[in-house]
Amino acid sequence: MSEAATRIVVPDVAAHLRRHGYAVVDGALDGLIPGPKGSPPETLAETLRRELLILASTPGVMQPNSTVLVQPGGHQHRLEKRNVLEAEMHVLDTSVLASVPALRAFAEDRSCLTLLNVMLPSTSSQQLHHQVTKVQRNTGDGGCFPLHFDADPGVDARRITMLTYLNPTWRHGDGGELVLFPFPMEAPVSITPKMGRVVLFAAQNMLHRVTPSSMENRLCFTQWFFAKEKSALESDAERNDDAYEDDAGESLKSESDDDEDSNISGSSDSVSRKFSKAAWSQARELCRPHLRKHFSKVVFATRWAESIVESHPPSDARVSALSTHHLEVTQIMRALAGKFPEGVKLVAHVAENGTWEQKDRLGVKWL
Repeated sequence: MSEAATRIVVPDVAAHLRRHGYAVVDGALDGLIPGPKGSPPETLAETLRRELLILASTPGVMQPNSTVLVQPGGHQHRLEKRNVLEAEMHVLDTSVLASVPALRAFAEDRSCLTLLNVMLPSTSSQQLHHQVTKVQRNTGDGGCFPLHFDADPGVDARRITMLTYLNPTWRHGDGGELVLFPFPMEAPVSITPKMGRVVLFAAQNMLHRVTPSSMENRLCFTQWFFAKEKSALESDAERNDDAYEDDAGESLKSESDDDEDSNISGSSDSVSRKFSKAAWSQARELCRPHLRKHFSKVVFATRWAESIVESHPPSDARVSALSTHHLEVTQIMRALAGKFPEGVKLVAHVAENGTWEQKDRLGVKWL
């Protein structure tokens, strides 16, 4: 497990995770280990898949994935996903864990956590402290996940998500892709759930979903790496602020709407547009983690609603989830358009046509 970790968390992966909010690693689980008694050696990925199938076939171990929605007044709806079964490793009985020694070792080994701490310097409170592992079986027939963020900094301390896929027969058209939405830096990124592939991304700030799967046994497991302490929303804003300055070193804190910034040329129509320094200030505010989450819900509102319908069978809970989504989108649109009108236009333009240099000026932080 430690050897695999040294192939997963390498400097290039850590750098990509910091700059883009995600990283993809292939081949880290290809090392051979002894197979079951009397069997030839197998790769670590093959061992993990075989053991995950043992858990999936053990009665009572895996339960349907569901979310409890709490309505005003305390009324609760249980929103269950189609054909998605899961189990958290740390709650399993020791006799069950004994049947899956490699999975147990992967869940308990802290090598990835240690290497991430070394390669992703952070404050002492945001250093990774512990990890939790959840195994998952998607039984197909459209099983999927809606758009969501894994963590809310005000609720839990999850900082990094690491997914490991165990699907040797996956083919184009099988579905079950992980789709990341690194807005506004990149267009959505679709990642196939290939055998032995490991994906890391920012748990708090990376919007993502899983597309409908037709595979009978789409297998994976998730490891979440937690910081020592939760991050308050205000701390996120402060960490992302850094007193942005223009090229002359002048603070943008007290910009006027009449000040003009440099031209931004649209790559599609070669039409130059000018945005004020105040527009850049608004855009950076919108790209702080706590506001970027709300902005993303508006930008991907239609895809978000469609993913809710795809992920859950018809029920009062699904109706409630859709109603809440549409209400939130309306409220967010009104608030952002009222407070950040120029910033909204600037972020949209840079996301669509901007260079990396221009995107970097937005000050997006993932971790």
